[in-house]
Amino acid sequence: MTQWAAMFARQPHAGKVKTRLQSVLSPEQAANLYTAFLQDTAATLATCSATTKVVVYTGEGAADGLPRLLNSVGDFDYLPQVDGSLGARLSGLFDDAFAAGSQSTVVIGTDSPSLPVDFLDQAFDLLRTHEIVVGPSTDGGYYLIGLSARIPALFSDDIEWGTGMVLKQTLAAAAGHRLALLPVWYDVDQPGEAAFLRDHLQAQQQAGGLSASRSLAALEGLDLPPPS
Repeated sequence: MTQWAAMFARQPHAGKVKTRLQSVLSPEQAANLYTAFLQDTAATLATCSATTKVVVYTGEGAADGLPRLLNSVGDFDYLPQVDGSLGARLSGLFDDAFAAGSQSTVVIGTDSPSLPVDFLDQAFDLLRTHEIVVGPSTDGGYYLIGLSARIPALFSDDIEWGTGMVLKQTLAAAAGHRLALLPVWYDVDQPGEAAFLRDHLQAQQQAGGLSASRSLAALEGLDLPPPS
């Protein structure tokens, strides 16, 4: 059974990534943190059960820069993101996957570097009996979406991409289809969320199960407001 696990990624240019963290971090610090998120998320992608692991890239120099950056992390295929809204880019990836023979495809971003690999594997298990699997995020969006069939309505421009309405509107678009949900997880976009990630990873380290060591190393020493 052909299964695609894909990660949307951006070339980590200072000033172009994690811009909402730049209220408390310099562009260089934000880019360094994004690089750690990218590598930790790629490591999760590399260890999941999918038969094909794909980095779907954007940003100047990404076609060459991301393979160099991730070469030591895992063996990935690389595809450019199409132009347009996030919905258009997601739709384009699913079209490519199904055209290439994938029977189930799961997509994640780089905003959840602590995401357990078990969630990806659980998504593939659920897609054996469901058309859609969604991983709800605490910010009102989702950290993962997976499909076993094309459902274009999920990626319509009627969905308010980049807002806290994405999950609600996606679930409305999924009405009438076999839907499964993963456990709730969290994204890291705001300074307080970065502080929570640091606390979470430090707790994991103390408990002997650290999942995102590069992200913890990049977070330590940063001046962040407390989680809220």
